[in-house]
Amino acid sequence: MRKSGIRVEVRGGVAHRRMWFVAAQLLGSLLATSLAAQEARQLSLQEALEIAERNNPVYLRRANDQAAADWQVREAYASFLPSAIASGSAAYTEAGVQRIGTLDFGAQSTDWYSSSYSLSLNWTLDGRTLYALPSARANARSVSAGIDAARFNMQQLVTLQYMTALRARDAVRVALDQQERAAQNLEIVRTRVAAGAAAGTEAIQAEVTLGRAEIALLNAERDHRAERLRLMEQLGTGMDGDVELVSEFVIFEPPWSPADLITDAMARHPSLRSFRATEDAQGAQVKQAWSSYLPSLSLTTAFSGNALQARNEDFIRNSVEGKYDSQLASCQNFNAIDSAIPGGLPAYAPQDCSRYVYTPAIGDAALSQNQVFPFDFTKNPLTLQLRVSVPVFQGFSRQRQVEQAEAAARDAAHDLRAEELRLTTAITQALDDVRSAHRSTEIEARNLELARQQLEQARQRYAVGNTSILDLQDAETSLSTAERDYLNAQYGFHQALVVLEAATGRSLRPGGGLGEDDGAGG
Repeated sequence: MRKSGIRVEVRGGVAHRRMWFVAAQLLGSLLATSLAAQEARQLSLQEALEIAERNNPVYLRRANDQAAADWQVREAYASFLPSAIASGSAAYTEAGVQRIGTLDFGAQSTDWYSSSYSLSLNWTLDGRTLYALPSARANARSVSAGIDAARFNMQQLVTLQYMTALRARDAVRVALDQQERAAQNLEIVRTRVAAGAAAGTEAIQAEVTLGRAEIALLNAERDHRAERLRLMEQLGTGMDGDVELVSEFVIFEPPWSPADLITDAMARHPSLRSFRATEDAQGAQVKQAWSSYLPSLSLTTAFSGNALQARNEDFIRNSVEGKYDSQLASCQNFNAIDSAIPGGLPAYAPQDCSRYVYTPAIGDAALSQNQVFPFDFTKNPLTLQLRVSVPVFQGFSRQRQVEQAEAAARDAAHDLRAEELRLTTAITQALDDVRSAHRSTEIEARNLELARQQLEQARQRYAVGNTSILDLQDAETSLSTAERDYLNAQYGFHQALVVLEAATGRSLRPGGGLGEDDGAGG
């Protein structure tokens, strides 16, 4: 007996030191939690949704489509305006013999500078132009509705992950409670062992139970950190320091009927609005495809001019002088013929040939007129062209495009119908899940209270020696299971409600929209 007493005393010392270690660990954990809470950034669900809308890459990728759709509408408006093309050119041509193949166009005795401009306007009106605007508008509405649906889906995912992180946080609290109860049970067992009322093996069993509770707490804390990281991933951004989730949600009895929820969802669900907008856009595409059979009207005009300047001034003077000499000789010849013929040339009057005498001033004037490069253009005559085209036969490409557009429109109608059926089934099933989860929460709350009473009774009976250590551990296990089941039932209700909100397309929580704080948790 003495040796047994020594063993008990030693074990009691080990248990005592273990208790001090556990107490120190719990105190350190509480202090760390308190300091972290002071420094942690508080994050409500509404703030999380706003952050995700600004940073979630999946949603932003879809939202980027809106700018292109808006510009498509502007492009459709602009198709009613004439197109304009402006061009200009400048060139240099070296003196020499100009040849094309074996053809010789003679030698040029001077270099040339040349420039030109052109402004052409073209206005076309056809079937595709007429139907491009309503098609672009319908497509823009489809893109906008798709973005709204993507935003709603993103909000549901963030909400689910937010609640998953809350669940992991509360699981840490449950694990802490279990660890504290295991430490209290160890103290009770140690007291009985020290008094010789229980065997030393019971203290060992209590220490093993405490060790398992410590491992459960480590795993819960690890899961909590992992779920917060997944939440940051959904938000599309990281946050410096710790984050404290502050939104809580109440548990309430579902007041809705499936018929009311289905009717409301058919009228306002973002997904259905997106499918309907897509169907309208495909219908507009069908009209645009049929418009290829309509005639087209085209009006074209052009404004142009050019400038040509010789680089060799002697070439200009010699050319002008040669021209004047030729005109002087022609004038003198006609005057001579007119004077030699009796009665003169019919309808001809002798001319003053002195005006065809070349002077240096005339050469200077020609050089001045030659200085036109690059912007002293000579305007060309205006051109105006009107053309009407009637498509007669272009193979079967137009009809193929029409059939493809009609098939896409029918597919859009089938997709809309399939989405309506899916939401009808989803709402009915999700509402049943919410009701079942609510009932499960009530049952688990009752089980939790009974398990607490059972543990308290087992402790009292064990302290006076009316029950065994096994009964005490069974009562502790029963309470731990009841706490986990109640926690699972609570968040099972919240997650089922989120699924129901996703099926109905709106928030169903009392007192506010999606993401608002709804009071204390149930």
